Amino acid sequence: MLVIAVMLVVVAIIGFVIAAVLKLPSVDGTTGGTQKRTVRWVSAGVLTLAVVFFAFGSFYTQDAGEANVLKDVTGNIVGQNNSTGLQVKAPWVNTVTFNIRNQQVIFAGTASEGSDNSGGVSNGPQITVQDQDGVSSNVDIALRYSIRPDAVTDIYKEFLSEDNFKKSFIEQDVRSVVRLVPNGFSTIDLLTKRGDVEAAILDALENRWEDDGVIVDSISLQEIRPPAAVVESYADAQQAQINVTKEQANLDAAQVSAQQKVVQAQAEADANAILNGSLTENILSQRYLDTLGKLAAEGNLVVVPDGFNGLVNVSK
Repeated sequence: MLVIAVMLVVVAIIGFVIAAVLKLPSVDGTTGGTQKRTVRWVSAGVLTLAVVFFAFGSFYTQDAGEANVLKDVTGNIVGQNNSTGLQVKAPWVNTVTFNIRNQQVIFAGTASEGSDNSGGVSNGPQITVQDQDGVSSNVDIALRYSIRPDAVTDIYKEFLSEDNFKKSFIEQDVRSVVRLVPNGFSTIDLLTKRGDVEAAILDALENRWEDDGVIVDSISLQEIRPPAAVVESYADAQQAQINVTKEQANLDAAQVSAQQKVVQAQAEADANAILNGSLTENILSQRYLDTLGKLAAEGNLVVVPDGFNGLVNVSK
C-alpha cells in the first residue's frame, strides 16, 4: 500500500509540473487553459487518492490472541505490539503478525496417509522411537503449545515468519525429543506406563523451550505401535499371568475348603468329647431305666437275665 501511495504522489507531482510548465494547445489553436485545469484536477485527484492510501497505511487492527512485530521499509524492527483493537503506525511501517493462541502439532500415520486420527491433516508422519531394550516402535503424538507474546520479536529476528518458526523449530524439536525420551523406558514400560512417558516428554520439551518463548500446554501419546512379534509376546505373557492368577485362586479356594473341613471336624470332635464327658454312671443308669420304661409302656416284654448288660426285645 505504501508503494502504491508513493507512486500516486509521483504521478500527481508530474501532473502539476505539466500543468504549470507546458503550454497545451486548445482545440481552436490558442493556449488551452481548459486543458491545464483538467490536468490540475486530475493531479489533485491522484494526490487525494495517495493521501487516502497513506491514511489506510497508518492504521491496522489487532485481534485478541495476536502479537505484531513492527518493521520499517528498510527491514529494521521499530517495535512490537500486543494490544488489541485499532492501532496507529507510520505509513512506512509494516506489521508481521504472530498467533499467540493455543496451537497444535500432530505426527501420526505414514507419510502417505497424512491423517491426524481425527479427520484432519497431520504435520508429519509417525515418529519411530527405540526403547531401552532396543525395540523400535512407531508413535503417534499430539502437542499443544503457545507462543509467549514477549518473545515474538526474537522469534521474528531468527525465523522471519511464524510458519518458518513452526516448521524449522517446533516440529523439529518435537520429533527430536520424542525419539530421545523412550530410550529411558523398557519395552513393557513403554506399553504399560504411557502416562509416565507423556510426562517425561512434557518435561523434556519444557526444559528445552524454557528460554525460547514457547509454552507447552499438553502432550498426548495417541498410539504406540511396537512390532507384531512384541505384541504377540506381550499378549502371551498376559495370558500366562492370567493363568497363574487363576491357578493361585483355585489353590487358595482349596486351602480354604480344607481349613473349613478341619475346623468342622475339630468342632465335631470337641462336641463328642463334651458329650462323652457328660455321660456319667448315674446318667447312663437313668437312661437305661427310661428305655425299659418306654419299651414296657409299648406292651413289650423285656427279659433281663442276671448279669446281662444288653437288652433282648421279645414281642408280645
